[in-house]
Amino acid sequence: METHPSLEVKGSCPDLTIYAGEVTIGEEDRNKMDPKKRKLEKTRITEAACALLNSGGGLIALQMTNKSEHPVEMGQDLEKSLRELIMSSNIQAFFETKQQEDKFYIFIKSWSCNPEDGSTKPRICSLGSSLYCRSLTSKVAMDSREAFEFLKDKKASIKYSPTDDRAPPTKIPRATCQNSLESNPAFEIFQSKKLEYGQRLLFSESPSIEFKQFSTKHVQEYMKNIIPEYISAFANTQGGYLFIGVDDKSIILGCPKDNVDRDSLKTVVNETISKLPVFHFCSSKDKDKVSYETRVIDVFQEGNLYGYLCVIKVEPFCCAVFSEAPVSWMVDKEKGVYRLNTEEWVHMMVDVDPGKRREVFLLCPFPLLRASVSFTLWKSEFITPTENHTEEVDKSGCN
Repeated sequence: METHPSLEVKGSCPDLTIYAGEVTIGEEDRNKMDPKKRKLEKTRITEAACALLNSGGGLIALQMTNKSEHPVEMGQDLEKSLRELIMSSNIQAFFETKQQEDKFYIFIKSWSCNPEDGSTKPRICSLGSSLYCRSLTSKVAMDSREAFEFLKDKKASIKYSPTDDRAPPTKIPRATCQNSLESNPAFEIFQSKKLEYGQRLLFSESPSIEFKQFSTKHVQEYMKNIIPEYISAFANTQGGYLFIGVDDKSIILGCPKDNVDRDSLKTVVNETISKLPVFHFCSSKDKDKVSYETRVIDVFQEGNLYGYLCVIKVEPFCCAVFSEAPVSWMVDKEKGVYRLNTEEWVHMMVDVDPGKRREVFLLCPFPLLRASVSFTLWKSEFITPTENHTEEVDKSGCN
């Protein structure tokens, strides 16, 4: 479990409080800050807000670094980050602020209190889903709403019987995947044993083809950075080919052999893809495996070996492939602020196993003096709390 190193949690009556340290408040003063420091402060506050939204609400306490005799606004960059977090311009629906001398407080409502219909929004708040898809010639990061719909569709697809003609397939048959990728114009190049430096390919980028070229000598680090997002995008769409060593004009430039060798290219691809988190709604026998194949093709210049072209052929995945664990936080008095792992995040996002026993806390809106009712859900999506289901009522609002 990854805990947050910069956020201190204090559980007190009536709410959880996260102390986020020293922060510059106010638009004018924040604009004067070093950009890196301003970004770090913004990230710290946004992560604390995410954790409290997902944990029933609470309070972020900040120590202002800038002294002001008059009340100041939070700052446009901080407000924007909170709007993006809740995916809404109605920031007042979840946040209230108050300044007391050199202290600044952000009161946060529970994400579950969103006035929107719960079936149309993600069930938890996230800074990033780490899920990607292809959109024409681009890889696109799915926001929380898109990720929610994507996962919900994947989950729904396995509920149908394979004999039901109306049902979407739970998994694209391997033969269909192979035929589709092998009919792709990139397949001929993928099978090549050698190519010429400066050769122009007879196809361009497409939803199933991506070209990447780089001038850095640190080839392996570059590949480690780009592979996760592109593999996730291809696997979550219709599969495709990632060419490393071709520029945007379809010209083969390769990876110079002075910077890398054939074996190291294959090693970095295998090691990077093996670390990608996956989640299965189905009962696939190939659990935790992204289906792909790597070819390292010699690139010659005037008869001499110049370098290598690396091509990764990725098949569509049955369920979901992530570039890394989703970026979503929760807070607990004992654990502190901690980041959800992939399995926890998916289960909370789409309620994978509603029959599993779990506690749910109902929290009232502002003010944050809350009466929390914990009850157990058994084998259903939702049970209205009654005397039979209520296990504990804390009328004082204290935990």
